[in-house]
Amino acid sequence: MNILKLRILMLIDKFHKATDVAEALQIKQPTVSFHMKSLEKEMGVSLYSLQQGRIMLSEAGKRMLPYAKQIISLEQEARQAVDELAEESQVLLQLGAESISGTYLLPSILAKFAQQFPKCRIRLEIQPPDTIKQLLQQGELDFVFLDDRDPLPEHTAAEVVASDRIGIIRSKNNASKAVDVYRPDMLDKHTWVKYSGASAIDAHSSLLKPNLETNSWEAVKQAVSGGEALAFFPACGVQNDNRSVPTVEWLPYTEATEVDRQSDCYLINIVYQRDTHQSMIQQAFLNFMRQEAQKFKN
Repeated sequence: MNILKLRILMLIDKFHKATDVAEALQIKQPTVSFHMKSLEKEMGVSLYSLQQGRIMLSEAGKRMLPYAKQIISLEQEARQAVDELAEESQVLLQLGAESISGTYLLPSILAKFAQQFPKCRIRLEIQPPDTIKQLLQQGELDFVFLDDRDPLPEHTAAEVVASDRIGIIRSKNNASKAVDVYRPDMLDKHTWVKYSGASAIDAHSSLLKPNLETNSWEAVKQAVSGGEALAFFPACGVQNDNRSVPTVEWLPYTEATEVDRQSDCYLINIVYQRDTHQSMIQQAFLNFMRQEAQKFKN
């Protein structure tokens, strides 16, 4: 028994003519007749009867019809599932991230995801928060990563994937020296490097009169590592430094921890359009990020 024989059975019940069935299936009429007889031989019973020039289903044919429909429906579902998997396995997953998560949190995570889904192409856009929120709303990005200090775009959902702290970095060569930044009024005593883009550290950086500004986190780190300067910096940017000999040391900002123990902490969310159909690869990525979030919590 094959699917074509069952399709012919269904179409005979619809058209009652072998020529019309052949036209619908885009095959020759003798081929239709051949498969009709073949199915009857296979089932060992007459499935069709000729009545006034029309081909009708016999009682056996009528009993077989609902099963034929069910088998064909399952075959279509199976093809669709396989086709979707083949399509999704090669689809482009488009992500956006603000600078901190895009630079320090996501690269290693995305590398792990790529190992699990080697045919999936991933594109990560690191842009200012307002830009990636706009791209998400326009449907140009599937997921974006924002810190919780950014208001969410309309009609979106957010899930926490990581937490981080804001502190101060200094050169590892100056680790033995005290850093007297216990109060904001003491900040002016130091040389400062500032990250100039929008980020979770904006409230802290606004306290400074920087001597150097750059829109690169790694440039900030390099500037600090080579001298006496300090910089407000995310902890993940130092903790995820894979160099065997770290060039900078991260310190908590005492003013934040003494006055408001939460003010130096922030969360990183994965944000996506709410009530929007997600493809198989998008669902896989969201589930993957949920698993990664549990690792951060533990």
